[in-house]
Amino acid sequence: MFKLILIFVSAFVFSNATHAEPQWQTHESIYEAVKAYVAQNINTTAEYEINIVPLANHLNLALCELPIEVFTPNLLKTGRVAINVRCTTGKKWAIFVPVTITPFENVVVLTQNMQHGERVTENHVALARKNVTQLHNNYITDPSLVIGKQIAHNLPAGAVVVAKDFFEPKLIKRGDLVMMTSNSTGIAIRMNGIAQSDGTRGQVIRVKNQNSERVINAIVMDAGVVDVLH
Repeated sequence: MFKLILIFVSAFVFSNATHAEPQWQTHESIYEAVKAYVAQNINTTAEYEINIVPLANHLNLALCELPIEVFTPNLLKTGRVAINVRCTTGKKWAIFVPVTITPFENVVVLTQNMQHGERVTENHVALARKNVTQLHNNYITDPSLVIGKQIAHNLPAGAVVVAKDFFEPKLIKRGDLVMMTSNSTGIAIRMNGIAQSDGTRGQVIRVKNQNSERVINAIVMDAGVVDVLH
């Protein structure tokens, strides 16, 4: 009776070992490894979202004895990427996992419709979180860079603005009486002059000294103010 029990138990164990379910690498473990790789290697300072194309349900990969390897042959950037995942021990395997990495940034947008020539104020702009994939780095993230400028063409509310949407306002017009400043000797000197051309901030224009009638070059500093170039 004792022998029969031993045989029965042995047969039961052997039968279960023979029909044991194979161990597979879970798809979820592969997805997590891919996400970790992206987080450590993505070449962007922007926030991003990652969308992984699911593996086929019938794809069975042997459970890797060591941590699976994840890599890309080139620098990892945003957009559509095929990420390499492989197991190099036991029953070796290798696959590509397609992912889309979408970058998001807070960019300057208009809060209302604006017409050509309108001067931009704080009320006209705001920051909005946008997918910047299609913007090709041609966007603005600091509202102060556009406040005070003029709109170059009609734009609708919500538009993501770029540098070409603005132009500098003319702070000085030809014939304007301007204050000329000079500090070449360490002593501030001020004198009156007549602008010989229009000018925007930072632009060099010709100015005639009212006293000497000498025409000199000066840089536009503010409305009605120029700094003499030496």
